[in-house]
Amino acid sequence: MGADPEGVTADGPSGIRLRSSTVQTLARGIHELATNASKYGALMQPLGRLDIRWSFEPVGADGKPWLRIDWREMGLTMPPIDAPPRGTGQGRELIEKALPYQLGGVTSYAFEPDGVHCTISVPVSTKKADREDV
Repeated sequence: MGADPEGVTADGPSGIRLRSSTVQTLARGIHELATNASKYGALMQPLGRLDIRWSFEPVGADGKPWLRIDWREMGLTMPPIDAPPRGTGQGRELIEKALPYQLGGVTSYAFEPDGVHCTISVPVSTKKADREDV
């Protein structure tokens, strides 16, 4: 998305299997985060950094495995709290309402002093991938 690779960190285990019904909805949420970061956030501000980390929790709250994604933008000059919204808010609504509803997941979305912090946790398949390159 035109970002300086030095300003982006992506780290997490491979081999996490997603249900086919999860992939499209989760991808839309991540796409919304990336689009907003490229328009307003870490991918467009010179001092911005984007840290994306994910983890596999073999036993989540319901006893099933979960994928947890932690999206954190840092080093940003944020608009004043009382500034009018710059976008439609549809991306945030997708993350905060549609993902939990459609995927049975848990999300959080917060404007912190130096950037956006979003977490997305969704249940995943009970089977691990057979290959490490997945």
